[in-house]
Amino acid sequence: MDDKPPLDFLFFLGGNLAILAGIMALANGLMGASIGSTVAIGPDSPVNRLTICSVLVIIFGMIAIAGGLSAIRGKHFTLALVGAVLGMVGGGWGGFFVGLGAIVMFMMSNQDL
Repeated sequence: MDDKPPLDFLFFLGGNLAILAGIMALANGLMGASIGSTVAIGPDSPVNRLTICSVLVIIFGMIAIAGGLSAIRGKHFTLALVGAVLGMVGGGWGGFFVGLGAIVMFMMSNQDL
């Protein structure tokens, strides 16, 4: 059994905000992948620039969700911070402020990891 102290509320809230930023980034990436673009990388190439960027944003969203879940579990503080930052990068303006809020909650918490 783990004899860890209970999870700090601010740390728990930061984890939920990181998950929300990840969901925003995931939605952003899926929307970009579904819209597509007419600017191709090369002649006769089925892959375009928007598709590549959308795949990166989807990966950022998945990492942000994993970081939020690890924060809620009280493990891997580094993954939680990386997830919040990647949620800021991929989630647009809303994801930026939600991810920033997650980082602020992580820094204000009294959690020792």
